[in-house]
Amino acid sequence: MKEFWKEEPTVLHELEQVGSLLQQTVERSHPFVRDLLAAQLQSSGKMLRPALALIGSRLGKAEKREDALRIASVLEMIHIASLVHDDIIDEAKTRRGVPTIYAQRGAKQAVLAGDYLLSKAMALVSGKEGDLEPAAVSNAFSRLCQSELEQDAGLGNFLIPVATYLRRIGGKTASLFALSAYAGAAVTEAPRRTQQLMHRIGYAMGMAFQIQDDILDYEGNSRELGKDPGRDLLCGVPTLPLLTALAYERQLPENEQILVKLVSQKKLTKREAARGMERTIALGGVEKAKAASQRYIDRAYRDLADLGNPEVSSLLHGVFEKLINRRT
Repeated sequence: MKEFWKEEPTVLHELEQVGSLLQQTVERSHPFVRDLLAAQLQSSGKMLRPALALIGSRLGKAEKREDALRIASVLEMIHIASLVHDDIIDEAKTRRGVPTIYAQRGAKQAVLAGDYLLSKAMALVSGKEGDLEPAAVSNAFSRLCQSELEQDAGLGNFLIPVATYLRRIGGKTASLFALSAYAGAAVTEAPRRTQQLMHRIGYAMGMAFQIQDDILDYEGNSRELGKDPGRDLLCGVPTLPLLTALAYERQLPENEQILVKLVSQKKLTKREAARGMERTIALGGVEKAKAASQRYIDRAYRDLADLGNPEVSSLLHGVFEKLINRRT
């Protein structure tokens, strides 16, 4: 986190305050849950979601910004809980180099730990945070859960439409980014039009972020990612590089549809997953996914120009630039 935000000391300071609030919440928990979640908090990533809320809070009333800190901590708790659940679906042993709760205690206790964190997050929402609509929080939470369930139920089915993939990541990732960006502006009672713009910007950022995350599964390395590349194929999760490569390959003669035949299997071996990655890259799947990510970024840039706040626009431009060039 500190490396990502080192050029924005004010944002970094506020994120450290959010981290303290999270730590206090965990420390007041039952010792069993506290021990499980402590390492997850210490290995937190860039804290993009709370940062979006904090940046968005600059668009409203200064005296309301204290509420934004609490909402930012709620958003990060929801995110961490979703990662705990993700690790179960992906059967992940580590995340950012730290053993997952799933690896340490198994699926049942990991589910309970994630659910506990979600309950603590929702308990911090009083329903009296400026213009923040409680329904916006619950709807984003519902979309996140629905998308996780849909992805889990569809594991191993790589032959899905791109529209299905976009709907899934819209719920799994972009909905929480959109809520975060909107929440900061809403809590501090920024103009309604500004709140709407921030929601759109957050959604576009979330879509671009997830697509780029899926690209890193093809282009990244285990040292930088904190996990082995190719996990999506091995775990049966269809992502945009693969889907765009499949769409291109289906236009070829049947005897050249190597990737289609490969992923028609329910479960891939490591060797088959490696072949699938090579074929996806060769068919231009990664490049097409990068172009799709850029379209979302361009959409966000158009909305940034309408914000009318140079400080916030500059901060968000900086975040986008870092996301475009990230390797983790």
